[in-house]
Amino acid sequence: MNVISSSYGNDSIALIQWAYEQGLRGVQVVFIDTGWAGEGWMARVELCETWVRSIGFEPVRITPRVQFEELIRDRKGFPNQRYQWCSGQLKGLPFLEWMEKIDPECNATVMIGKRREESQERADTPEFIESSDYHGGRRVRHPLYLHTETARDGLVRRAGFEVLPHRSKECTPCVNENRAGFRAMTPAEVAKVASLEADVGKTMFRPKRHAGAKGIEQVIRWAKSPRGKYNEKQEDLFISPCSTGYCGH
Repeated sequence: MNVISSSYGNDSIALIQWAYEQGLRGVQVVFIDTGWAGEGWMARVELCETWVRSIGFEPVRITPRVQFEELIRDRKGFPNQRYQWCSGQLKGLPFLEWMEKIDPECNATVMIGKRREESQERADTPEFIESSDYHGGRRVRHPLYLHTETARDGLVRRAGFEVLPHRSKECTPCVNENRAGFRAMTPAEVAKVASLEADVGKTMFRPKRHAGAKGIEQVIRWAKSPRGKYNEKQEDLFISPCSTGYCGH
């Protein structure tokens, strides 16, 4: 049994297409709905699930018992770059619980679309992990570990998709969001963060990592300011001709 852990971003689409081109059968493609997807992302998920069925694979959608906003309210605070407990709570545990039900003997191989070229942190990604603690001792495979971005993009296009100019928006914004990601956020995405910050009485992003910006609106202004030029008293740059969220790509 092969199970693909997918967010339906570029690497996930490429991995699914790779598995199809390899002639694999009985593949299950798993997406976990954290309840924190970016605007329009769930519509993409539905489109991708239709494609997954069309090539003979089985799409699976898992909804955690507690989704992102409820988890934040329960903990009365946000995860951060050092303590990224959201990933384990919202994705790791639900995925493992599901795997225990369908693969109690741990015979399945979990496939993930990691590539060495992505970042320094992933530069040593192996093709196989024979027994992954994060996956209940199951075998993990990274089929695209040596793929370049060009090779990956070729797979995405052969699948019939356009290459996205951004990472997956399965969780938006992510605690690891960068300037480009902040600049691309839509007003609705900013509003949902501001509402949650108000509810828990804390900011999602640490001010000292964003030139003192406190709260998502100020973080957006910081992201749209030239480097080293942010001033929390400057006029609101979010309300601008490019406030659709597509600028910066």
